[in-house]
Amino acid sequence: MQQHPRFRPDRRFTLRALALSPLAVMLVSTAVPAAAQDMRQAEGVLAQIHGTTWIAEGQGKRVLTIFFDPNCPYCHKLYGMLRADVGKDDLQLRWVPLGLLTPSSLPKAAAILQAKDPLQAFHQNENDYDFAPNGQPGGGIEPATAIMPKVRQDLARNLAVYSSNKLFGVPAMVWTKVDGSAALLTGLPSAAALSSILRSVR
Repeated sequence: MQQHPRFRPDRRFTLRALALSPLAVMLVSTAVPAAAQDMRQAEGVLAQIHGTTWIAEGQGKRVLTIFFDPNCPYCHKLYGMLRADVGKDDLQLRWVPLGLLTPSSLPKAAAILQAKDPLQAFHQNENDYDFAPNGQPGGGIEPATAIMPKVRQDLARNLAVYSSNKLFGVPAMVWTKVDGSAALLTGLPSAAALSSILRSVR
């Protein structure tokens, strides 16, 4: 995929929009060590993942699912880190949108899902990150002015799976490993850790 000329994955996110949000603590800049993640928690997420609505990148059979907020700076960094891996080695990325961090998160998530081409809308949100038409920091897509009932229900189900399994941080990645076990990682992994995760996805 051609990289957007304004896509700058290392650009620092301006946190003024999050400063007043009680959910700002849900941003996770450093990944929680894998040993601290409960396998049963990961199994719980995977058991309910069919009930979520996601945006797929790639056509592969090896699936890595990522819960993200359209305004999350660390989700945006993870997006950048994964560009070279989309569709590589039979890998499919499934991005599950949430409306968590700021007042515009939910309408931006809705704008992505109810777009004619949700994948293109997702790319717009990330490639234009910090270049929103309204001048606000965060995802670059224009928030939806009206949310379709079905899309509102889809986002509510996404949030229910996320919250009921006590993920409490974005980005949150969940996958089935080659050995058949479930795995979960919350936060932004290092490049080396991400490479290890991708190799482990079944």
